Amino acid sequence: MKGRLIRILALAVCLAGAALFGFAQGNPATLTILHTNDTHSSLVPFGPNGHFGGIARMATLLKRLKGSDPNVLTLNAGDVFVGSFEFNKYLGYPELKLMESFYDAMALGNHEFDLGTEVLAGVLSGQLAGEAPVALPILCANINLAAQPSLKPFIKPRLIKTVGSLKVGITAVVNADAQNYSQDVFKLLKDPYQAAGLQAGRLRAEGCQLVICVSHLGRLADLMGLSQVPGIDIIVGGHSHDFVRTPYVLNGKIIVQAGEMGKALGALKVRVSGGKVSLESYKLYTVTSAVKADPVVQATVDALKAGVEQDPRFGKVYTRAVATAQVDLEERWKAGDPNRDTALGNLVSDAIRTGVRNAGFRADIGLEALGYTAYRIHRGPVVGNDILRAVPYGYDPASGLGFKINCVMLRGDQLLAGLEYSVSLVEYTDDLSLQPSGLTYRYDSRRAASPRLGEINRLDLSSVRINGQSINPLGLYWVAMSEQLTKFLVSLGMTPAKVVPTGLLEYNIVRDFMKAKKTLNYAAEGRVVDVRYLN
Repeated sequence: MKGRLIRILALAVCLAGAALFGFAQGNPATLTILHTNDTHSSLVPFGPNGHFGGIARMATLLKRLKGSDPNVLTLNAGDVFVGSFEFNKYLGYPELKLMESFYDAMALGNHEFDLGTEVLAGVLSGQLAGEAPVALPILCANINLAAQPSLKPFIKPRLIKTVGSLKVGITAVVNADAQNYSQDVFKLLKDPYQAAGLQAGRLRAEGCQLVICVSHLGRLADLMGLSQVPGIDIIVGGHSHDFVRTPYVLNGKIIVQAGEMGKALGALKVRVSGGKVSLESYKLYTVTSAVKADPVVQATVDALKAGVEQDPRFGKVYTRAVATAQVDLEERWKAGDPNRDTALGNLVSDAIRTGVRNAGFRADIGLEALGYTAYRIHRGPVVGNDILRAVPYGYDPASGLGFKINCVMLRGDQLLAGLEYSVSLVEYTDDLSLQPSGLTYRYDSRRAASPRLGEINRLDLSSVRINGQSINPLGLYWVAMSEQLTKFLVSLGMTPAKVVPTGLLEYNIVRDFMKAKKTLNYAAEGRVVDVRYLN
């Protein structure tokens, strides 16, 4: 990391020269940055009585705040796509067209690539919708556009905006983590830190007094990596879905992030004076039913909803209750809680295991990773769109739904290696954490993570039970899991003895499981335990 950052510094200094440190020395100026991230196609309000979010409410709030301040930029830090029936029906085009009227630019997130680069190009060009191209500026500095000419007309590495008396430079980067992409997309991505430094230097050389990097790297990467890249003043973050209520100020950079699903809007006000950028104020506005919907945007959303429910693949996914949740079924564990299974994780893994068994397939265990679930199920009536928001990933063109389920035969030692890997980064991310059905285990996050796959250090081998029996490292077990989790295990070198595609869709399995239950009262129950937090 140090060597790479030294190269970035040298590159930026060469490009920017004295301009890197020499802001214009004129009168003080202010800039307000309104920002969102990881909205995940949440055009329609959700939660109890539709209390949270909704793009029509967001439009009202954005327009109100822009009207009260002449020096405003509005930015989205990526992952606009994937997460609702609105996306699965229309593939993101309508929301990008709506965003044109109240955003200045957006960064690409990894989920913008989920359907491949050609589909993304088809959406941005308007060809898939048979409409005009998307005019909203789309930014990404660390994608090799020369190798993907279909995207080149629509994606830029940087943008300059004059806001009041300020010349503002904006660049953007997306994470380059292999597990988030197909191989075809992953090979197009470049080092995000180097790309950010390169573009910051160029923006300085072009006379920008303030440089913003819109980052889809995640909070940890913003704090530990991007904050060290020279030439950047402000990092508007995304990817990790963090509600940052008080901005970080690190290495002279102001770092913010505004949660997920359009539930909040960040408003960062900075002052530029004497060549320095300082934090003046910050507020995280909540987007709830207290905010009146913009009528023009709402009319568009209503038409989109009608189109979804008229599609025979989907039906009444906004209005027909499937089950009732007695409590919020949380997707994440509570800080300091030793139970590292979650209510939603337990429900989804039980649904997978039960669903494949009911269809006549063998499954000793059901597994899903927390990174492949996306959002809690709120207390109250549960409709189809709530379920898809919980398990939104993947895309099957025939059904308009997501991942399919495989039954995979693994040896016991492969399972143990996978469990060890799943807890190797728990202090940094919970995305890798496996949520099991028919399996229980314990680990100790105080112990060093194993440096090599197959080495066991954090996992307590004696605690691993499959349906109440100790695991046999040489035994064979059938594990039901999503096709994406199967691919991820194979990428780690854990090639299954057999893979049986079931053809069953994860959404349908979870929906039918909920329907059979009728009442949902799942909770964390100690299927997975981090003994570090036991009293």
